[in-house]
Amino acid sequence: MTLMYLMLCILFILMGTAIGSLMSMLPGLHVYNVIGFFLLFYFTMGLVIDPMLMTLMLIGMLVSYAFVFTIPSIYFSAPDDSTMFILMPSQRYLKERKGHEAVVLIATGALIGVIAITIFVPIFMNVLGVIWDIAMPNMHWIIGAVIAFMLLSEFPKDFGRHKNPLHGLKEAWKTILAGYLTFFLSALLGIIVFSKTLVPVEHGFQSLMAPLIGLFATSSIILNLISKYEIPDQNLPKSVDADPREIAHGSLAGSVGGLFAAFIPAVTAGVGGYMASHAFAQKGDKSFLVSMGASRVVYYVGAIALFFLPTLHLRRGALAMGINLIFTPETVQQFYLVDAGIALAGLVSFFVVIYASRFLARVIPKINAKLLNLVVLGILVVLVYLMTSWQGLIIMSVATAIGLIPVLFNSRRSHCLAVILVPIWLNMSGISLGALLGLW
Repeated sequence: MTLMYLMLCILFILMGTAIGSLMSMLPGLHVYNVIGFFLLFYFTMGLVIDPMLMTLMLIGMLVSYAFVFTIPSIYFSAPDDSTMFILMPSQRYLKERKGHEAVVLIATGALIGVIAITIFVPIFMNVLGVIWDIAMPNMHWIIGAVIAFMLLSEFPKDFGRHKNPLHGLKEAWKTILAGYLTFFLSALLGIIVFSKTLVPVEHGFQSLMAPLIGLFATSSIILNLISKYEIPDQNLPKSVDADPREIAHGSLAGSVGGLFAAFIPAVTAGVGGYMASHAFAQKGDKSFLVSMGASRVVYYVGAIALFFLPTLHLRRGALAMGINLIFTPETVQQFYLVDAGIALAGLVSFFVVIYASRFLARVIPKINAKLLNLVVLGILVVLVYLMTSWQGLIIMSVATAIGLIPVLFNSRRSHCLAVILVPIWLNMSGISLGALLGLW
C-alpha cells in the first residue's frame, strides 16, 4: 500500500464522516436510506472509484450516524429503532436542563464502544467465528427467545396500592394488553411489508423507511404536539459528574448488548442493550445512557467489522449487504484498514457530537417547541413522500397510529420492533403467513 493510497483512504473516511454527520442532523432520516441512494448513484452513473475507497466513505457515514443521530433523538424527539430506549431518560434530562449532559454520556459510551470494536474484535476473531458456527443453526430459536423476553418483560407493572383492588388490576392489565396489541399490530404490519412491495418497485429498497419512521419518530412528535412540551434553558457544565464505575458498567453492558445485536438478525441495538442491562443488573440513568451509546455504535459498526473479519465475513446489516455488491473483502490487511478507519471516524464523530450539542443547547430553548416539532414532522412527511411516494405516506400513517398506542397507555415501545423481528423469525422458522393472508 503506497502512501498516496493511504492518504486517499483517510480522505474518503473523513468525507463519509462529514456527509454522515450532516445527514444525521435531519430528524428521522436513517443513514441506510442515504447509503442506498449513494450505492444507486454509484451503479447508475458508472463512477470510476476504487471500491475500497467507496467502502471506506460509506463506513465513515455509518459511524458518524451512530454518534450524531443522538442530537435529533434528544433535542428534536425524533428517534429511530435503536434510540427509542434512551428517550425517557434523555428527555427527563432535557426537562431538567441537562440535555447536553445526556448527549455527552451517550457519546462517551459510543466512543468506548468504538474502542472496544477496534481492539477486541481483531483479538477474538477466531473465537467469534466459532460462536457464529454454533449459533447459526439455532438462530430461529434465539430470535424466538428474544421475542419471548420482550413479551414477558411487560410484567410486572407497579402501580402502587389502590383502595379498590379491581381498579388496580384494571390499570395493570390495561398497559400490558396495550403492549401486546402493539406487538400484534406491528408484527402484522411487518408481515405485510416484508411479503408485498407496497411502495413503487423502484423504491423497494426503502420499503421499511415509512413503517419505522411512523412507529418511532412521528408518534413521538405527535405526542409532543398534543401535550404541553417546552424546552427549558439548558446548562452547559464544564464536566459531567459521572462515577467511573457507572461508565465502566454501562460501557460493558452496552458493548455486550450491541455485539449480540450485531450477531443476531432482526435484533437492534435498543433490544440488545435493554437485554444486556437486565443481564448486568444495570441501575441508574447515567449508566443506562452510556450503555445505550455503546450498544448503538457496537451494533452498527460491529456488523461492518464482522463482515470484514477474515474468519467470518458475516453479512449483517444493510451496509454490509450493500458493500458486498461492490466489494468482497479478501485479506486481513483490508480488515485492519477498515478497523483503523472506524477508529478515525469514531474519534471525529465524538467531537462533532459534543460541539453540535453545545451549540444546540444554547439555541434550542429560544425556539418555539411546537413550531420545531411541526417543522420536524413536515421534514419527515416530505422525506417519506420523496422516497416512497404516496403509498409510503399511507404506511407511515398506519405505523404512526400503532406507535401511539404504547405512548398513550404507558407500555413498552420495544413491542414496535415486532415489525422486523416477527417476519424474520417466521422466515427462519420456515413458517409462511404471507400466502395465508393472500399477500402473494
